[in-house]
Amino acid sequence: CAELLRSCERRLSQLGRLRQAKRVEGRVAVAADALQDAMHLQLRRVSASYDAGRYAAAVGCALTLDRVDELVNRVHMNFAEAIKLCTKDVLHSHVVLSLGGDGAVSGPQLRALELGKYKDVCGQLREDYFDSCLAHNFSALLRVLHAHHRMLRHLVAAEAAARAAADEARAALDAAR
Repeated sequence: CAELLRSCERRLSQLGRLRQAKRVEGRVAVAADALQDAMHLQLRRVSASYDAGRYAAAVGCALTLDRVDELVNRVHMNFAEAIKLCTKDVLHSHVVLSLGGDGAVSGPQLRALELGKYKDVCGQLREDYFDSCLAHNFSALLRVLHAHHRMLRHLVAAEAAARAAADEARAALDAAR
């Protein structure tokens, strides 16, 4: 998809100022923005639960779109957001349980919990649910940290492979001289 978009952008620049180019220029820009959003969505998902295929797709998209710097800059932000969201989700589910479960909590109460500040939602958690909520929060945080660790291992392996390929290419060039 990213390669197709890049091809469209190249052809659009070749068309220059032709009327047809002006008509599709906005559509190509919208497609580029949509593809970039999809790339960031995959990164957010990978930050919460590592998946090598999703990560490879996001990196491939960033490489094709020449947005690798943006991808790297957002990695830490995505992990910070994953930590915040996973702990809030755990807290939210425990508050709902402590209030009597899904059937006992009204729609407006659920929306208030979803939109509420973390400290306000914490105040609604019954004390007898605290230990369970804390244990589940630790578990959720460990999943995010594990995803981060797996992503770092993936990056280290990819860097080592790139170095080996570069060394091999240098050796082939030296042998050809």
